[in-house]
Amino acid sequence: MTGFVRLERKSRRWVQVWQGDSEAVASIVAGRLQAEGIATRVQGHTAPYRTTALAVGGAWGILVPAGKAPLAREVLRQNDEARNLIDDEPSGGLTANQRRTIRFMILAACVIALAVILLEVTR
Repeated sequence: MTGFVRLERKSRRWVQVWQGDSEAVASIVAGRLQAEGIATRVQGHTAPYRTTALAVGGAWGILVPAGKAPLAREVLRQNDEARNLIDDEPSGGLTANQRRTIRFMILAACVIALAVILLEVTR
């Protein structure tokens, strides 16, 4: 039977592996993953162009079954889609960049607080 489509189980966990601002590009990238045998879902929205001056697009993501996510990410890297890749979050909940950002913000807050204290003491 040609054109047979296998229905996905509803209980299957899906994870996002790609994000971009165009539904058309998301559909093309999803097609590339489907050609590799990876089931995909394209989800997103387009922001209305006339609502605000800054709303000029939307956000579109590609989801795959959790068990296929590492393979999907590798396929995307091989096809020059790494810039739109969504990496898996570590089990600790924060990525290394997120931890660095938090440390920087805490350090900046301490420096500002110290500067305010020094200004008040020298008055």
